[in-house]
Amino acid sequence: MIEYHETVVVGGGFGGICAAHDLLEEGRDDFLILERAGELGGVWRDNRYPNAACDVPAHFYSLSFALNPAWTRSYAPWDEILAYINKVADDLGVRDRIRFNTTLVSARWDEAAGAWNLRTAEGTSLSCRFLILASGSLSTPRIPDLPGRETFRGKVIHTAEWDERVSMEGRRVVVVGASASAAQVLPYAVDVAESVLAVIRTPPYVMPNDEQFYDVEAQARFRDEPERMEAIRLDAEHSFNVEAETQAVMDEAQLARIEGQWRDYMESEIADAGLRELLTPSYRFGCRRPVLSSTFYPALADRRTTVWSTGISAMTETGVVAGDGREWDADVVVLATGFTATDMYAGIEFHGESGRSLKADAWREAPHAYKGTVVAGFPNLFLVTGPHTQASGSIIAVIEAQMKMIMQYIQLVDESGAVSVQPSQRAQQSFNTWVDSAMADSVWEAGACHSWYRLGMAGKVVTKWPGNLASFQKMTSTVDLGDLVLK
Repeated sequence: MIEYHETVVVGGGFGGICAAHDLLEEGRDDFLILERAGELGGVWRDNRYPNAACDVPAHFYSLSFALNPAWTRSYAPWDEILAYINKVADDLGVRDRIRFNTTLVSARWDEAAGAWNLRTAEGTSLSCRFLILASGSLSTPRIPDLPGRETFRGKVIHTAEWDERVSMEGRRVVVVGASASAAQVLPYAVDVAESVLAVIRTPPYVMPNDEQFYDVEAQARFRDEPERMEAIRLDAEHSFNVEAETQAVMDEAQLARIEGQWRDYMESEIADAGLRELLTPSYRFGCRRPVLSSTFYPALADRRTTVWSTGISAMTETGVVAGDGREWDADVVVLATGFTATDMYAGIEFHGESGRSLKADAWREAPHAYKGTVVAGFPNLFLVTGPHTQASGSIIAVIEAQMKMIMQYIQLVDESGAVSVQPSQRAQQSFNTWVDSAMADSVWEAGACHSWYRLGMAGKVVTKWPGNLASFQKMTSTVDLGDLVLK
């Protein structure tokens, strides 16, 4: 007999833990969490590279029902975040509901049974009424195709697949990329390596951070006066909302003001005119995710660092080759190249009503959903951080907003006596027509850049929400019965 649960949640990161909390709050304790790894943590389990940390204030990058007075820094390092996730799971008492080392590979809707039939890579078959995908959009590393890589005698490592046995001390190190991970790992490399090559095809806007450290006295005040944590959360949320609104409506005056602040900072840290030119973006602020770092520019300006503005085209036995033919001898190549965010739920095949494929049929042209969460033709399937849900700020706030919406939909199914819920094709098309129209006027679409927000880095924007977090929370808080199909 196939194992059945009312709800199956995929992913043991923040999304999975938030789902567990909300299900328990609703009195729904028949659920199972599938986690492909042997421990919890999501991106914070995988990204263990030197200096890895969150670039969102820690008190905002926290679950609202589990504020943490024990953060030691305003931008928490990966190990503190990982410990926090595990503590929340243990406090909820849900560890026995987590099936570790279990990877979902297919989900097929059984119309007669009103259930999803699931198959795992390990050969397990499961069945559930509600399927919540909380595996995250930043979970599959983007690995560039580098001819000759198999001949390289050194080490190649992606920041999301870090091997602590690989040392950069006294080595010749190449760091490929200019994302947040590159901005964190490169200063460490410069401190310990013999020499560093920074490969930056598209320079980011870099702003200094205002790192604060919380000693035991500060932590005690947070415990005794939790309103202090709430105040920090509200202040951070407001700042992100204002900045995102500026980007969403392409406020030229405000963008120019921010770009002026960036230039002042960059010029204060980079004296060399040639390097300044290499590090000057050719697109508008916010089109790509800005980098928050007070150490990236000084590391790039260090005498031990060489900067290339052209990409790596190949590898040899002894190093890397640039697109213009230059060569560089290396011992370690660090790929800080991010994730395939637009290839959502990679490795899983979904078949909804009439056997229709999510990716080959519904998403043949681009990923899309109703309110970023449910898809027409795929009953009782809920996407956490799905298409057009990346609202600027804390992704945890996005997850919590979506989870509240999901719980409302599940409750609606039960109260109506129906088996399933999904959006109508009309409502889904209308919603995505609005998204496309709003996105066209935003810096993310019109800011003239390549980014991981876009299909193939240059196509349609499919991950970003065309507004700020406040507007996303408002959108997901309403249940429009006329947009839904209950069967």
